[in-house]
Amino acid sequence: MVIKKKVMSRRNRRTLPKVKNMVTKKKELPALQVLAQAGIQLDELATKVVKLMERQKSTSEEKIAEHLKMKINDARKILYLLASKGIATSEKKKDTKKKWWYVYFWSLDKSRLKNIVREHKIRELNSKMRQVDIEKQHTFTCQACQKKYPYEDALESDFTCPSCGSILDQAKDMKLIRKLEFEIKRLERELETIQ
Repeated sequence: MVIKKKVMSRRNRRTLPKVKNMVTKKKELPALQVLAQAGIQLDELATKVVKLMERQKSTSEEKIAEHLKMKINDARKILYLLASKGIATSEKKKDTKKKWWYVYFWSLDKSRLKNIVREHKIRELNSKMRQVDIEKQHTFTCQACQKKYPYEDALESDFTCPSCGSILDQAKDMKLIRKLEFEIKRLERELETIQ
């Protein structure tokens, strides 16, 4: 008995998944993209400093100033600004060339970057939840001046606008409420992936 070996065409071999490439590591987002997610905007020089620090694990402030062709004091101002926002950290070491001198080595605080994004998302989530509560609470609107009033205030003013005297209409902006609730669910899912 002769066993025939099944031969695959070249085209079929190319479409088969490769086992090596099936396991993929989750890549870290670039620091600037993470900061953008957190709503932190940096100026041009600070952006350059973050890009430079991202490429190297730890960099002295002298090298940062030298690489960006700026005064060391200007580089320090940017680094201190980044440190105040929790983006960068520094480590102080004695200078081997000068006896009583210290050199500061700066690096991005990647664990803090995740926390910054998480805190921003939590603030955004709380804001959206408050906004939904307010929208659900305000059940009457004035078509003339576009002000919103809760039921108690509308009843007290006999359903006339205290500002302009127009008749108040009963209305809940259900479209806006649904949109806000959708955004709340999206933010909750994003927070689950960050943790």
